[in-house]
Amino acid sequence: MVQRYVVLPQQGVALVSTDVHGNLDDHLAMERLFLFEREHEPETHWIILGDVVHAPDAESRKERPDLYDYPDGSMQIIDRIALCQRNHPGHVHFVLGNHDHGHVGGPHCHKFYDDEVVALENTLSPQQRTRLQQFLADALLAVVAPCGVLMCHGSPDVALTNLSALDALPLDVRLCTVAQRRLLQTLLTSYGQPNEMSKQMLVNVSASAGLDLRVIVHGHDRDEEGFFYEGEHQLCLVLFGAPKQNKRYLRLDLGVRYDGATALREDIEILRLFGPRERS
Repeated sequence: MVQRYVVLPQQGVALVSTDVHGNLDDHLAMERLFLFEREHEPETHWIILGDVVHAPDAESRKERPDLYDYPDGSMQIIDRIALCQRNHPGHVHFVLGNHDHGHVGGPHCHKFYDDEVVALENTLSPQQRTRLQQFLADALLAVVAPCGVLMCHGSPDVALTNLSALDALPLDVRLCTVAQRRLLQTLLTSYGQPNEMSKQMLVNVSASAGLDLRVIVHGHDRDEEGFFYEGEHQLCLVLFGAPKQNKRYLRLDLGVRYDGATALREDIEILRLFGPRERS
């Protein structure tokens, strides 16, 4: 049985990034930040909330160069995450996104191409396809921090009640029960929930896990401002779909309590990937 969730320690730092969609420059910038933090705080963790594959097509790159004009670095990103996991065991946590899921038994997305999975895999060698699929097959579905934060690709509803159920969840939807398929859908494709729904989900998961979770941090959605709150309990981080100056990631102090989404503050925990705070 593959472990599908991780509980972070009660001290240290967690960097959280989402949805680079094949943008190697964005990924390398996050990698530099992680390495910098880890030099200064050995208990630094990097949580990658999925959708690292599938870059825009040529027409989209031409129409919105400020958002989409970059080459597809999907396979390079997969290989770099795998290498980073080997070099920093237990400190780099990859959470599956819905675009990633298509390569390991999930629905095939059609954002920029009629079939994003086929479009990418047609550019890869057999060896690369094997590496891609093996890496994604071992992906997490959630990361939790005792400081109060649940991290997933999407913003789940009350179908998520117990973290331990994630370990038994097949990624190939053909092997899923109806309930398991429903759980995968809410974890990977939900853009946001009504406030009371998120609150109840966090109460349920907290009770089952012996934690006190108050915030869901997710990706999957886009906003040119680089992040947004939804209700009292949801924060969406944005790299893909935001202009370079607005791309955001999250830096959590694992020794501090976060009792609501707005406890994660712009320019304190919610940081710009590029700009004055970028480290080289």
